[in-house]
Amino acid sequence: MTDSPTSSLSAEHQDFYRRFQSFWAAPSGTRVAELIAPDAHIHFTGAGTFSGADYVAVMQSMLDSMEGLKVTPLDCAGDGDRLYIYWETTVHIAGEPRTYRGVDRFRLRAGMAIEEHIIFDSAVLQVS
Repeated sequence: MTDSPTSSLSAEHQDFYRRFQSFWAAPSGTRVAELIAPDAHIHFTGAGTFSGADYVAVMQSMLDSMEGLKVTPLDCAGDGDRLYIYWETTVHIAGEPRTYRGVDRFRLRAGMAIEEHIIFDSAVLQVS
């Protein structure tokens, strides 16, 4: 029998992972505030660095412009104030379906992310 991805995580990590899954089940820019503190530091491969407050608009712009964007959390691991979530994304770019995987590394405080690094090979998003 296989353990669930969260079985060895702290209660805070488990709660955040469940909220991350919930976010991606029905994503919106405004829902970013359910996970990310306004003063958080966000480092997004291919999109730059910005605050958690700015991430609301960035996320909404991505959702509006990326046809069929779907993120599926696959696994996670945590240590101290760090939580790593491994995910798979599917999206249509120039009418072509693309799938890629990456990792978000969060630093948590009081159940909210105060730092996030979104890490993936952004070359997959290039239009050929």
